[in-house]
Amino acid sequence: MEMVEVFVVAMSPSVNSPGKFALILEDEEKKRRFPLLIGEAEALSIGVALEKIKTQRPLTHDLFVDVMRLFDAKVDHIWIKEERDNIFRSEVVLRQSEAKEYRVDSRTSDAIALALRFESPIMISVLLLEEKQVELDIFVGGSNRTSYSSYTLEELERLLHNVLEKEDYKSAVRIREVIATRKKANG
Repeated sequence: MEMVEVFVVAMSPSVNSPGKFALILEDEEKKRRFPLLIGEAEALSIGVALEKIKTQRPLTHDLFVDVMRLFDAKVDHIWIKEERDNIFRSEVVLRQSEAKEYRVDSRTSDAIALALRFESPIMISVLLLEEKQVELDIFVGGSNRTSYSSYTLEELERLLHNVLEKEDYKSAVRIREVIATRKKANG
């Protein structure tokens, strides 16, 4: 089955489902967007991973990461493979000592939380992505752009300044990461 890598590009409270969050994944090449509706606890865990926030005590996903490291294991990648009964089904693909591979059934939000902590690829079936992709207008910092990749470096730096003035530290961390990655790639 053909897969494509997707990235978390947005997460915000759901307008239609109070107490839930909309998590938007997007493939880099074709900019197809894949929405997931997740709970508040899952959104918190994903947000902590995205922002690389260190908590005083480990969250459940952090505990899992610590245990996996004790056994010299890591998340190789996750795979959002199908939808069945209106529920997305995913697998966490674990690798131990570069030799053994294990596949574990997982809730998609848990799989994403783990992939982010290991900086592992989030893969999705191309068929599922094409079937469930949506056209969304996600506004970032007053702009109708939907991906930081569409900003120039100068625009990213202005956007960073604006979100810091608004004390939006979560967005600031993500923008800083994009700036650092872009500067590193440009040498």
